Amino acid sequence: MKLTAKLVFVFLTGVFGIVTLFAWQTVQRQHAWENEREESHANSLVQALAPTIRQAYANGGRVTVEQAVEFSSQAIGGRELRWIDGQNKSQAIGTGHQVTGVTISDRNGVRTAYSYVPFILDQTASGAIEVAQSMEGHDAFVQGSIYASVLSLVSVALLSAVVICFGGFRLVGQPLSKLITQVNQIGDGQLAQPPVLSSSDELGKLAVAISEMSYRLSEQRETIRHTDRLGTVGTLAAGIAHELGTPLNVVSGRAGLIAGGQLSPEEIRASARTIKSESERMTAIIRQLLDFARQVPAKHDVIDLSRIVTHTVDLMSTLAGKANVTLVTELEKPPVCIEGDAAQIQQVLTNFITNAVAAMPDGGNVMVALMRKVESRQACLKICDSGVGIAPEDLQRIFEPFFTTKDVGQGTGLGLSIAYGIVKEHGGEIQVHSQPGKQTCFEIFFPLADQAELLEKES
Repeated sequence: MKLTAKLVFVFLTGVFGIVTLFAWQTVQRQHAWENEREESHANSLVQALAPTIRQAYANGGRVTVEQAVEFSSQAIGGRELRWIDGQNKSQAIGTGHQVTGVTISDRNGVRTAYSYVPFILDQTASGAIEVAQSMEGHDAFVQGSIYASVLSLVSVALLSAVVICFGGFRLVGQPLSKLITQVNQIGDGQLAQPPVLSSSDELGKLAVAISEMSYRLSEQRETIRHTDRLGTVGTLAAGIAHELGTPLNVVSGRAGLIAGGQLSPEEIRASARTIKSESERMTAIIRQLLDFARQVPAKHDVIDLSRIVTHTVDLMSTLAGKANVTLVTELEKPPVCIEGDAAQIQQVLTNFITNAVAAMPDGGNVMVALMRKVESRQACLKICDSGVGIAPEDLQRIFEPFFTTKDVGQGTGLGLSIAYGIVKEHGGEIQVHSQPGKQTCFEIFFPLADQAELLEKES
């Protein structure tokens, strides 16, 4: 809107300047034309009176000329005539060879125009006739012209302001506002958006370019997330290998007993059931790992956040145990439901738990809590550790891509950035509180979903 306002201001300034200049030039031309008209009219008037004046001079000399001019002045309405003798040096003004004029204002501001028309009586006598006319009517006309110009200026300005404001805000302001909103949404992680404008002008082309950029960013984001997910799978593999070791040992032992032929039929059936149970357990673990690593489109459904927390903590417990870290959960009942993608939410939680474990080199407890915020209708997922904390100068950068405080080779700095993007895409937000040397708490907020939809889906 600021750009549109600037365009309106520049246009109106130009309109004011042009109309003001036009009005000033009109007044100047009017003054010049009026002066020429007065001089021409005075000359014509004198030429019309010339025979009478010469006859008066022939009959009675200069005195008679003055009387004749004065008598003619009385007969002509609106103008005053006066004879100026060329021999009288004190009255020699206007006795040259050309018609001259001057305008004088009295103390009341009323202007009077004086025209001096040279007049030759004979070879030895000459002078000029002064023709005086009040400019009060002319000034009133000029003043009216100025008022009309000002009125035209104001009318044009108002009309232009209405047209420019309507056209500017509608044709420029509103489309730009839509583009800015879309760019902000893309910045918040809402990618793969269609163009918000369908026009064929430059703004429409810009909207298409922004839309294409959002689709390319969406593809690149999914690739980066998949790469990070594979890295997380590698981290989990160590814990899962240990998780698979126990059922494999059970299967191997039971199979050995059966192969030894020393078991009774009932014991063989019991061992077979144990082998089947442990095999299903290993199959479930491997399937979960494959589902987590598989690159699939993010489809948002109503999911049970409590179940995802429980499942992820179970997967991470072995890895945490190797670092002498205990994962403690506090889950609110009944289940807390949100709309989202289960694999992506599990990836977010895994990244935060992995960072929490890494922040406690001497071991400790990581608390994973899930609760409802009834007032704001949000689910709050809290991950707190008692580790080294985050320095104040690093708090503003922890979600930046490739920013990490770990040693070279121990982290890419993408985990928290990807987690932040996933949370934003789910309509959530992240808050972090840290006390260096004591603890760090991440609070993740998601909009709550209707639990009845989940129950209907499971039924």
